[in-house]
Amino acid sequence: MRINIFFKLMLISILSLAANAKELKIVGAWKISGMEPAQSGYIFARTQVAETLMTVDKTGKVIPSLAKSIKVSNDGLTWDITLKQGIKFHDGSKLNAALVVYNLNREVVLTKSVLRKIPLKSIEVKNGKVQINLNSQFSPLPAYLAHYSTIILSKNSFDKNGKVSNIIGTGAYKIKSIKVPSSIKLTKNNHWWNGQANIKDISYLAVPKDEARTLMIKSGESDIAYSILPISAKSLKNNPKLNTTVVAIPRTSMLKVNAASPYLSNTNLREAISLSINRKGIAKALLHNENLAATQMFPVGVNGWHNTSMKQLSYDINKAKALLEKEGWKVGKDGYRYKNGKKLEITLDTYASRSLNHIATAIKAQLKKSGIYLKVIIGDYTEIVNKHKDNTLELGLISRNFSLVPNPLGTLLSDYSKGGATWGAMNWDNPSMFKYLDELKKGGKLDIRDNITELLQNELPTIPVVYSELIVVSNKKLKNFYVDPYELNYFLSEIKW
Repeated sequence: MRINIFFKLMLISILSLAANAKELKIVGAWKISGMEPAQSGYIFARTQVAETLMTVDKTGKVIPSLAKSIKVSNDGLTWDITLKQGIKFHDGSKLNAALVVYNLNREVVLTKSVLRKIPLKSIEVKNGKVQINLNSQFSPLPAYLAHYSTIILSKNSFDKNGKVSNIIGTGAYKIKSIKVPSSIKLTKNNHWWNGQANIKDISYLAVPKDEARTLMIKSGESDIAYSILPISAKSLKNNPKLNTTVVAIPRTSMLKVNAASPYLSNTNLREAISLSINRKGIAKALLHNENLAATQMFPVGVNGWHNTSMKQLSYDINKAKALLEKEGWKVGKDGYRYKNGKKLEITLDTYASRSLNHIATAIKAQLKKSGIYLKVIIGDYTEIVNKHKDNTLELGLISRNFSLVPNPLGTLLSDYSKGGATWGAMNWDNPSMFKYLDELKKGGKLDIRDNITELLQNELPTIPVVYSELIVVSNKKLKNFYVDPYELNYFLSEIKW
């Protein structure tokens, strides 16, 4: 009897070890663009290889990570960061203030990471702490220190020129091998300061095509597949071996407008385009969820920024036509509108990600009903970047994440400050917006957020179309699997077989 119990316990132990020994295979859409944090820090942060001074909890609250505490001076210009004690990198070296300062003071970090967007005066060691000195007040600083481009690496991660040659972090997993731009193999860090990961070995493979990721999770070639399209998820939901998780994320697909374009400089014409878009129809047909129709820029889940008190975006084809008539655009024999002999023809650039190419096609058909001819170009997202820079972009359909800096003010400061930005306003200057952003930057009253959202709704420097969901399909043998709606962490250390 005792022998049978002994063998049963032994078998359970062996099976448990075998399960933990099995490599967890992840596929995602995101390539590993390079070793520098500003290029691919999101992969190293999400897979818990490297960590930042601050992070967010599962409610989206910014909390300390490698930092123990962060304090700001009365004038808002000096931030003192105390580090947690006893944290070691994967190579055994210790985390200290001097090393953090070295990481953050590298030229590539100061010029390419989110730190380039703050009014930074200096970063130095002061009384054993990391001290960040600013030229002016900047209340969202802690959220910027949670961004993947500020991950902290061991001194042995850098070559003699200060460039990243290895990723040696402090996280739950360390890198066994890496092949840019396609794959990483990880193994458990047995000396992680925040506990013990459950699964020993993990691999991440970049698979840009949704169809390929879908086939891999269906065939068992992967255990987790991130960013599955709704149409693909529909075919996987009845698979008895798989779980499909759908979470709302703070991301909006929108039309980026060149406000200096001869046509789009006119607010009435921008509103006519907005009124011509049947957002519920697009959301239902393409995303299989009409609740994803954007009524304003910020989705419901972006606390404090979703403004229900203002007039919401709507579909009104008759009002759209009336606005076009008011501006002198008359319908020609071909059904399109003309003014002074010129056809109302606008070029829309987009790329094949998050159903943007299909959404663009739908918008083209809808604008035709108002008499607007939309020429759609589907290329690479870099084309939008390039056309923004050379001022040849007219409309760009993009997808904007409001949580990579886990404070929406970070995105707004980037996108709608003076001069605009690649993923935000283009040739749109509004003194009221600059004033509101500056007040919030200095810790002004939070009701200013309503002023900002109303201004964006009225002026439409960007035109929201649909919100986003993140669809992740996983093997049912996984326990404690969690999908982060802020897309900052895969929480791999919590997963069990």
